[in-house]
Amino acid sequence: MVHRIVLALSVALLAANALAQQPAAPAKPTEEQIKQMQAMMQRQMQMMAVMFDVRPAKQGYDETVKAVKTGAAKRGWPVGEVQDMQAQMQQAGMKDAKRMTIIPTCPAGANDKIAKASGGKAPALPCRATVFEGKDGKIYLVRMNTANMAKLMQEAAVAKAMAEVGAEEEALYKDLVQ
Repeated sequence: MVHRIVLALSVALLAANALAQQPAAPAKPTEEQIKQMQAMMQRQMQMMAVMFDVRPAKQGYDETVKAVKTGAAKRGWPVGEVQDMQAQMQQAGMKDAKRMTIIPTCPAGANDKIAKASGGKAPALPCRATVFEGKDGKIYLVRMNTANMAKLMQEAAVAKAMAEVGAEEEALYKDLVQ
């Protein structure tokens, strides 16, 4: 009986504590805060432009997906399970989702090369290309811009390894994009 009372009191105290710790509704941001947030978003967009290479494809949707997979295979790159993101987005409730396919592929040994150069400290590359239909109806190819990212590396060995991987990637993608 005493255990039940202690348990009930403990649960009530925990619930009261949780309610007391909930943050109050945020105040409306000031003009200065809005300007700071806009500046931060602008910087993030600039960083994304450095990190990713987004270009219109030269061919249609299906042809571009096939060209990425075929080109990677010809170069001996592993190609993982291709994901139809449009189907997944539609299953999640986005009825007007445009076509999007993710193709996991990377130059053979790319992550091993970067791991060796960094002594195991650099994270693995995302190693994927995404083909998607933009809102403008055009077909685009997006991938991480490894060559640009190499320029940001402070360690010379890592920068060199990433630049080499970036050059291999560019060799595949250069004929597929405008």
